[in-house]
Amino acid sequence: MLETILKFIHAFNNRELSTSIWILLLIVYCLTVSNVRKSLFRVIKSFFAWKLTISYLLMFSYIASLIWLLNTISLWKKDHIPVTLLWCVFSAFVMLFDFQKANDQKFFKNSVKDHIKGLVFIEFFVNLYVFNFWIEFVLIPILAFAGGMKAITERDKEYEIVDKLLNYVFILVGSIYIIHSTYMVITDFENFATMGNFESFYIPILLSILFIPFVYMAALVAAYESFFIRLQFFVPVKSVRTYAKLKTFLSIKLNLWKLNKWSVYVISNWRFKNKKEVQDAVVGFKQSQNL
Repeated sequence: MLETILKFIHAFNNRELSTSIWILLLIVYCLTVSNVRKSLFRVIKSFFAWKLTISYLLMFSYIASLIWLLNTISLWKKDHIPVTLLWCVFSAFVMLFDFQKANDQKFFKNSVKDHIKGLVFIEFFVNLYVFNFWIEFVLIPILAFAGGMKAITERDKEYEIVDKLLNYVFILVGSIYIIHSTYMVITDFENFATMGNFESFYIPILLSILFIPFVYMAALVAAYESFFIRLQFFVPVKSVRTYAKLKTFLSIKLNLWKLNKWSVYVISNWRFKNKKEVQDAVVGFKQSQNL
């Protein structure tokens, strides 16, 4: 157990360690200021709302199943615990909270492509060789502040010049990181081309790709829930509403994009008063979609 903990700590590079320390300092600051502390507790309470807590439990159960499967076919072992935990914190949660992207019909294709590009060029290639601790420690808050400024400038054309300047800053910083990593790979190729680095390369990519179906199912559940809630507002009869839900599930099944179209079709054209109207809506929808 202690060995695993030490491996987990050593798995952090200078950039991740600097980021963790700044986050810890920010949390300490929030806890020492009464008004901020109250807001922080509200955020934490919201983060662990019962629906979200269920999502986390399901997510970790799914990840545990993936790890068991990969371990069974010898693609995952105990030495991968640190990189797996880091992936959970920095990738899995981000993917889960960004589940709305699954509404795009090119979701699977784009997700695989984006995660391979992102993990290869950012989480592996660029992060493998980082600057010394103090350089990273100073850069983290500066880049975080610049990122916050960019989020603001993108929303208002009044700050267009500032936004362009920030773009150049990020391009410059990104180029420096890539040049530095490229130089280190060339001059230290023997240490770069190791089995440990290769495993650090493929484990996060493999987990991210295998995690995509879970994100899709999360988006599907959210879409069904949203549609069923809307039904309550324009289908007053409970038996008709229950029938509409059943027909929806039997007709749509696990097709998220079809569900989105069905939701728009129903809300735009129907106010179910009886089961016959539900049946007519299903027939009309199939005809409109050439199904």
